[in-house]
Amino acid sequence: MGVCGRNLAPMDIPSLRLFITLSRNLHFGKTSEEMHMSPSAVSRSIQRLEDQLGHPLLVRDNRSAQLTEEGQVFLEYGLEVVKRWETLQRDLEGKSDVLRGQLTLFASVTASQSILPNVLSDFRKQYPEIHIQLETGYAVNALSKLTEGIDVVVAALPVDGSEHDEQLEKRIITSIPLQTVAPVNHRLGELLDNEPIDWSSVPLVLPSTGQVRKNINAWLRNQSIMPNVYAEVPGNEAILSLVALGCGVGFVPELVIKDSPLSDQVEVVQDGPDLEDFHVGFCTRKKNLEVSPIIRAFWESIPETSD
Repeated sequence: MGVCGRNLAPMDIPSLRLFITLSRNLHFGKTSEEMHMSPSAVSRSIQRLEDQLGHPLLVRDNRSAQLTEEGQVFLEYGLEVVKRWETLQRDLEGKSDVLRGQLTLFASVTASQSILPNVLSDFRKQYPEIHIQLETGYAVNALSKLTEGIDVVVAALPVDGSEHDEQLEKRIITSIPLQTVAPVNHRLGELLDNEPIDWSSVPLVLPSTGQVRKNINAWLRNQSIMPNVYAEVPGNEAILSLVALGCGVGFVPELVIKDSPLSDQVEVVQDGPDLEDFHVGFCTRKKNLEVSPIIRAFWESIPETSD
């Protein structure tokens, strides 16, 4: 019998919403604050779900939690049920021209400042009854947030197909050049003055995962370079910080440098590698578009391209 097949009351929407929020935060304290409940009440509610299902949904300690395999399956169920419930409520109200509810978004700080404002401004004007809940974090974590209950993410997206394309809907709205950056007035400049640059001797600060890392790895392989990796970090802002401190050379989108308070502490290396542009856009699960009129409305409001 499947994980959702025992005695769970199918209309217990508040419990499902609580579980979805906890799956996104993976932290009982943060979830209790967001849901305006005590941590003990959150814990009791999750325990009731587990008792009804007969399966553990989370592995937890005093501070954090991780989804079990059954928990991940149940999250998929919960997301679909809640989206369909919201659609049913709207249909029963008989107000097909008024959308109400919540839309959850995830974006990096840079994307929140440079890409989201115009999109959200137009969307809010058209759908003032929709509450937008924005979560910020590292760009490399964006796509994984879709499996944690976030409706739409702003992410670096490959232009070609990938193994996830069958489940995801994406819309690239801008392409940003990747630039090579080095610390200003630092001994690393001596390594970069060589023609050609011996990249195997240059300490590199690289993104830990994501599309940019894949592009960098492809360049390293094509050039048969054995990289001297100083650090691997999850965000462009963290890369810039380490570069500014003189730890190494990094590769970051042009927009990140422009908007960073560290821009005067780094300089662009003109002879850096010719890496593929950083393609940025919105991404959601295709299932979301099928069951949620709110997500469909937001999707339709996204421009095809952006300067």
